[in-house]
Amino acid sequence: MEYISGDIWTSDGILNGYVAMENGRIAEIGEGTCPEHPVCSGLIVPAPVNAHTHIGDAGLCLDRKYSLEELVAPPDGVKHTYLSKTPRKDLVNNMSSFSERLRTGGFSSFIDFREGGAKGCRMLREASRNAVILGRPVSETFDEKEAEDILRIADGMGISGMRDMSYRYLEKLADATHRAGGIFAVHASECRRDDIDAVLALEPDFLVHMCSSDKGDLRKCADADVPVVVCARSNLYFGLVPPIKDMLDAGVRVAVGTDNAMICSADSGAELDTFTDVLISQGGKRLDAVRCLTEGGKKILNDGANIGLKAGAEADISVYRVGSHGTEVVRFSPGL
Repeated sequence: MEYISGDIWTSDGILNGYVAMENGRIAEIGEGTCPEHPVCSGLIVPAPVNAHTHIGDAGLCLDRKYSLEELVAPPDGVKHTYLSKTPRKDLVNNMSSFSERLRTGGFSSFIDFREGGAKGCRMLREASRNAVILGRPVSETFDEKEAEDILRIADGMGISGMRDMSYRYLEKLADATHRAGGIFAVHASECRRDDIDAVLALEPDFLVHMCSSDKGDLRKCADADVPVVVCARSNLYFGLVPPIKDMLDAGVRVAVGTDNAMICSADSGAELDTFTDVLISQGGKRLDAVRCLTEGGKKILNDGANIGLKAGAEADISVYRVGSHGTEVVRFSPGL
């Protein structure tokens, strides 16, 4: 039997006590003093879902600071040039390595916006068992066969931005994805405000960023029950500040993502620290930041899920400890 102690995130709220693990499962959750010396202590949560990544660029080392458009705008951004020129084997190996770093960095799984059409999706399927893959077409105009090919491999579609293709193209992709029962998600209002009515008319399952949105946009997202994934470290890299407190005040369900692997590490503790700093600077609370990390991504994948540790479940756990160099994460999971 192995024990960890601290504040435990359960479906009934936070419990101060201990978790006993045996043979990869939670044997007991108890209140009060741990009966044995714990292997570690801290905030104990179900390992969260990283709700937005691009791990295809994990092998790209940046030589300087780039603007958002220089780095990621299709089709000629630095990232896209790297993806087109790097051998397939190297891309797969780099994605596989980063996927493992995400696991040890605290995440149970991740939702990836995968570039490169059906071929790109196949590479990520080969590289990782923990990926929820949202593909992206490469055709300049809607190609029904290409969309079907992607949706046979991927879990849905992840669109780079409202301005990267015609609205009619977006409508057709959304329709194809909805018909297939897949997830449809969009980068929205990252550095420039998008027409939120047009965005929501596509019936997305979630949006990413929304840094340039206003309070009215956020209320519309809340009314439509469309979650927003915040990538705080990535946003700050580009000089953007996500309005997290406004999102929460509006009633938006907020999740946490690390975004591009070439910019941000796989460390969920580092992402939590930055997210928390932004939220507190806006008048919010750390507990809300933890809730966004712990529950946000899981509820995107399993809407209405009762998130919390419970006895008998698989011991897929992350423990967060505030140290002198920021929040550290210790990961417990079968196979690690």
